[in-house]
Amino acid sequence: MKKLFLYIVRDDEKEASIAGLTPSEWLKRGVENLPRREIRRETDAETQEGYDYIAVFYPTTPLVTAAHLAELMKEMDKRGIAGLEIGRGKLLRAEAFQKGIVPKRRCSAPFARELSDSSSRREIEKALYRRNAEKCEQNGAIIPDLDSVKIDALSLVEEGAIIEPYCFVTRSRVRRGARIGCFSEVENAEIGEDAIVSRSVVKDSVIEERATIGPFAYIRQGCEIGAGCRIGDFVEVKASRLGAGTKAAHLAYIGDAAVGEKTNVGCGTVFANYDGKTKHRTTVGDAVFLGANTNLVAPVSVGDGAYIAAATTVTRDVPEGAFVIGRVRAEEKEKKRG
Repeated sequence: MKKLFLYIVRDDEKEASIAGLTPSEWLKRGVENLPRREIRRETDAETQEGYDYIAVFYPTTPLVTAAHLAELMKEMDKRGIAGLEIGRGKLLRAEAFQKGIVPKRRCSAPFARELSDSSSRREIEKALYRRNAEKCEQNGAIIPDLDSVKIDALSLVEEGAIIEPYCFVTRSRVRRGARIGCFSEVENAEIGEDAIVSRSVVKDSVIEERATIGPFAYIRQGCEIGAGCRIGDFVEVKASRLGAGTKAAHLAYIGDAAVGEKTNVGCGTVFANYDGKTKHRTTVGDAVFLGANTNLVAPVSVGDGAYIAAATTVTRDVPEGAFVIGRVRAEEKEKKRG
């Protein structure tokens, strides 16, 4: 087995991340098992005693891995090639490196693609997302279409989790048995076991086990959605905690709130948390029924077991077990003619 020593020319400029990591981080991850050293400029590279090959790489070739280099060394030995250019970098036999030989051949394999413009960045990013998806699949995740999903390097998808086509999963953990449905976006979030996210966006939040989200729901800004909750279509939840078994089936806004267990949030319910200057919090207890088109004007609290009739606006605290109805009575008047 030929031995390789690798130099990586450090890039002090701030690098934009690709698929979760910077190009430098990708290169280091790909060659993490190789002996290597970071240097400030290419001329700092030196011959290393006992190594057959010397490589000098720049972070502009983030697709390169140790396996790729091993294959290249075999090919170079077979063909008697002294050195190869790989992007701005090079792979040289030790004796060729000592003599300062400049490689006359350029590696044209896909992994040698150099990050130089928007086109190359797009192709490299696509390959890295594919690499992440393949790794998740190898760990037992179920991904029907590896090329259509984007799972970044900072995410963990556990065995048995399903990632359907056209999903984005970034800086997140998807627990076993969970399903992320088509066209969903999960960012900096944790999705619990057997939870379902259907065509929805979940950001900076925790979805506990067996909860169902969507379709077309938006969960954001530090939410905690309890076990077995049902957050349905066109429901937005912001900076709120929902207890186990609570349901908001459709067309509701829950903001800056703590909602207890097994509470029903009716269609059209709005947690009116903003008075034009300040955000205020709402507290709703366990087993509360909020009828359709309820408005909760914060700051306000609703006690356990309370029942709020449809079309009621709540501006004062509601005690435990109370029944509240606040509608304007309809009046019928004869229509004037002529």
